[in-house]
Amino acid sequence: MITQSPTIFLTSATGSQGLNLARLLRSQSPPWSVHATVRSLTSPAAQELSSLGVSLALGSWDDLPALEQALRGCTALFLNLIIDFTDFSHELTQAKNILSLAKAAGVKQVVYSSAAALSSLEEHFDVEKDGSPLMVASLKSKQAIEKEIRNGGWDSWTILRGANFMENLLDPKVAMYPGLKETGVFKVAFKSQQKLPFVDTADIAKFALEAFKNPEGGLKGKEVNIVGDEITPEELMRSLSKATGREMRFQELTDEEVQREKERNPFITAGLAIRVMGKFMKKEETERWGLELTGCEEFVKRNEEAVRKTYL
Repeated sequence: MITQSPTIFLTSATGSQGLNLARLLRSQSPPWSVHATVRSLTSPAAQELSSLGVSLALGSWDDLPALEQALRGCTALFLNLIIDFTDFSHELTQAKNILSLAKAAGVKQVVYSSAAALSSLEEHFDVEKDGSPLMVASLKSKQAIEKEIRNGGWDSWTILRGANFMENLLDPKVAMYPGLKETGVFKVAFKSQQKLPFVDTADIAKFALEAFKNPEGGLKGKEVNIVGDEITPEELMRSLSKATGREMRFQELTDEEVQREKERNPFITAGLAIRVMGKFMKKEETERWGLELTGCEEFVKRNEEAVRKTYL
């Protein structure tokens, strides 16, 4: 257990994971110090961070002076980056810069929110053959960042791998499921009776908090799959129908449709990958850590206003 409250630097602080973690960190007694950079100080997310008491600096992940300033005095880092659609090497460059500046600032612990392990995925899925260029680049980038962290000489590190985000069912991320919002038809490369792994990003934040609370605890040096629920697409649509009063249904793509669509829609290949994630990402393994997890139905109920705004 920590004896003194750490000072945490958050990347992607205005995203769902970052906001959820900021809320948890600032709700500790006494509230932990949290630093972050934002590209706009007036966005709703930045204003919420400010109201929580997060120390904000204006700057991007490429603004090294802003990062250096924001990292000053920090003892731990939450790293959560996204692939650059125009330059697949950019994410790794940003990660290396942030990690280097964090080390220079005296950061001792890193918690990295990554993605499904490429090595595990490749056991069940031909990533090079069936994955889109974006998927392949993203997974390889995150794999390289993981290596940087493992070999970085940190006092403590943890790698978190969330399953398919429940937030992807809400605006604006629901766009990854073409037609779902407009037609109510969930037409993706899933199988109707196959249970798929989902996670609420708030649960990823819970694991990050636990790692920060206990830098020498069970999460030290661990790579953890986080699954909050395993649910079929049909069950998921029933939950959304119940919340909205709108008819919503799942329509399974044929193998021919998958082959045709995956050439022009990278989210189809993501669906193929999510299919096999269920073979190595299991809720029962996540439950062993003893943290409270969120089911899809609970997520829909808790976010009923956002659900209705998305689909009605």
